[in-house]
Amino acid sequence: MAHDHLADHLADLRRSRYSAATLGARERTIRSIPGDPLTADREAIRAWWRSRQYRPDGTPRAASSLSQDASHLRAYGRWAMQQGLSDRNPGDWLPRVRQSKPAPTPVPERDLHLLLDRAPLDMRRAIALAAMAGLRSAEIAAITWADLDPGNGVLWVRAGKGGKGRSVPLSAGLLGALGNPGEGPIVGRVMTPKALSLWLGRYMRAQGVDYSAHKLRARYATRFLAATGDLAAAAEALGHSDLSSIGRYVVASSDTMRRGAEAAGRIG
Repeated sequence: MAHDHLADHLADLRRSRYSAATLGARERTIRSIPGDPLTADREAIRAWWRSRQYRPDGTPRAASSLSQDASHLRAYGRWAMQQGLSDRNPGDWLPRVRQSKPAPTPVPERDLHLLLDRAPLDMRRAIALAAMAGLRSAEIAAITWADLDPGNGVLWVRAGKGGKGRSVPLSAGLLGALGNPGEGPIVGRVMTPKALSLWLGRYMRAQGVDYSAHKLRARYATRFLAATGDLAAAAEALGHSDLSSIGRYVVASSDTMRRGAEAAGRIG
């Protein structure tokens, strides 16, 4: 029986604290390739790539999904070369995927006010954590009341992307939206990230607000940057590794962090 190199790769990623979502997506993508991608020839990889262009119902897959597939294969190929398992990267045989970059569309202030005003308590807390603290769905699902430190004005995000924690300033607006503290999960029950995202999305659409949960987080980023103009502070508050290079050269002051958080905590 051939050795399962993919299992070794996933174990390395797990030790490096990659998220479960990334591990799952990486495994699904690589195992969808017939045979061993490390020994497959160019024609086999290109045939697999052609099969990935459409969903089972015949509709084209999004460019972003195809780009992720290619990224997973290239990353696996790089790891295999570093381990001496292959002398070429099968991902290099894939074409580049062109993706459009739509303009950011954060949830408008009037819609956020409507959502919070009509929401049941647990839903209001989830919306507030996304729109006023910039948390991802996975982070909201993991936040408990024990992660709040109102005395020091800090929210501790212990389950950030890639397993990296961070602290986020607590604004007066966010504290007001969260209401009286309790115990256990802030959203009232244990939920998976996907379940929480779907829950938020269904509620928003039911209120006539046709935006995804991620657009609540975009609202936080927009308000934060408008108030501070500090990309490094925004990257730190949002847990964005994409801007980590900027953070090496620009130090985000605590005053800037607080000013950005307070701006995001006000509606209107």
